[in-house]
Amino acid sequence: VVVAIGESLEEREGGKTNEVNERQLAPVLKSIKVEEWSKIVIAYEPVWAIGTGKVATPDQAEETQAAIRAYIAKAVSDEVAEKVRIQYGGSVTPENCAELISKPNIDGFLVGGASLKASFMDIILKSIPPTPLKKPTFVSVKTLNPGSRGVNFMVKCTKAAAPAEGTEGVFEAQVGDDTGVVTVSFRDKELCSVCTEGASIRIQNASVKMVKGYVRLSVDKWAAFKAADSPLDFEVKAKNDMSTTEYELVAS
Repeated sequence: VVVAIGESLEEREGGKTNEVNERQLAPVLKSIKVEEWSKIVIAYEPVWAIGTGKVATPDQAEETQAAIRAYIAKAVSDEVAEKVRIQYGGSVTPENCAELISKPNIDGFLVGGASLKASFMDIILKSIPPTPLKKPTFVSVKTLNPGSRGVNFMVKCTKAAAPAEGTEGVFEAQVGDDTGVVTVSFRDKELCSVCTEGASIRIQNASVKMVKGYVRLSVDKWAAFKAADSPLDFEVKAKNDMSTTEYELVAS
């Protein structure tokens, strides 16, 4: 359910915006049960901005919608006020939507005539907040097993990249950390210049590929294989070679 409220130009110029919005909201708030608030959207749509090309400035909209949220907190509860979506409506365009949506109390838009135009898609795309990037989680070489997928490592190269024996276009190198070493394989010849003996390397989104029962860390086109930002300070545990353990395929 969308509850639309808003003042006229005369009321805004008379400094009555908050008074008008509260008067319009009051009877509605009394009729909404606590469990129904998850289905409610409040839309602040100033009458003077509907289809006129006029629009509240981002600061004006933010100030008004913050006041609406504060009123809901007083009239209902802090919890409801915090969770309820309060949208802005009134001549929203691709040019002003990004700045409007950046305000903390503007949770989206109620779009009227602009929704019939091709540029409406621009409003949608510009209103989607960027997805925050997750920091990768790096694991140790000794945790590798035949089922390892999408794993990340910080390693040193202990054996430089060279063509893999008995293959065409495949290169292998040995990398490791302070828990063990593993043979890494790839097809991109340019990675050979990264994987020189002693080099510090960051590997992301790699997966294990079994070759004749032995573990190989596969770096395909979806994986990252780059020089580390700074030299790694650890001694590689070369005695624990994860690629020398033979695994037997067991039929299920």
